[in-house]
Amino acid sequence: MVDRENSDCMTSDFQFKIYMDIFVWGINTSFRRCGCWLGVLMATVRYLIVKKVTVSRYGNWSQASVGWIMILVVFVVSGLQTTFYQSRWIVVENRSVPLPLICADFQNIYSSPQFSVILSPFFTSDEQIVMKSYLMLDAILTKFLPCIAFSVLTILLVRFLQKLKPSVNNTGRNNQESTEERKDLTTKLIVFLSFTFFLTEAPLGVIYLVKVFYRRNDPISILSTDFVIYFTLLVTVNSILHPIFCVFMSSQYRNTIRTMCGVTKKAKTPVKNKTSAVSVQGIQMT
Repeated sequence: MVDRENSDCMTSDFQFKIYMDIFVWGINTSFRRCGCWLGVLMATVRYLIVKKVTVSRYGNWSQASVGWIMILVVFVVSGLQTTFYQSRWIVVENRSVPLPLICADFQNIYSSPQFSVILSPFFTSDEQIVMKSYLMLDAILTKFLPCIAFSVLTILLVRFLQKLKPSVNNTGRNNQESTEERKDLTTKLIVFLSFTFFLTEAPLGVIYLVKVFYRRNDPISILSTDFVIYFTLLVTVNSILHPIFCVFMSSQYRNTIRTMCGVTKKAKTPVKNKTSAVSVQGIQMT
């Protein structure tokens, strides 16, 4: 791409390249939204499984099939929303107006590229009311509400975990202390992941709201683009580390990944002599 920071600056000497750039921008936007929604869904499932462990209605929520269904729903909804948003572009040839000022960092805005993009009349009519309404709604649904929901779910989960007391009837003191340590570690990790999620997502929501009330060529709108790049980098790093932390946090996460990938552990049966080997084979056959 000529400009990887602003979708308004897509230019090329080939028409198919413009459509390819629009498609790539759509993939980027859709996946970015999916990452945020899936994080909230994961927190929701985690809380319901721990809180409603004895309720049969939530018994199958820990199965991999439920996760695949949620992923499919999120990708479909996000894809439809992104398709609507990307339809704002119209590919034009030999435009008569200069490129926006935000494109000045990577190309000459007063040049005449053979192919470029402009906003469609549907998104520019009535002082861009449709465009502004969509950006505001997207900032609320994609940034603010997930941050609030993730924080609330974390607080509820931590409070519930603190109320749990390990049973001492059938376990010794060492096992009890070990359970307490694992529970404290899990609680700290959940709080840390929630804090980083909020720290990286909430500022992006504020920045997108700023873009709603300012024009593309305003200095504050141009400056907000740099902040978007910075916080998007933090979101990317956080998204990469999140599953890694979850895998190291609990053996149940690792077992679920093995199940989803079709990997099963073979039970090891100690065989000391021929008699025991024969008996083991007989048990397995039965």
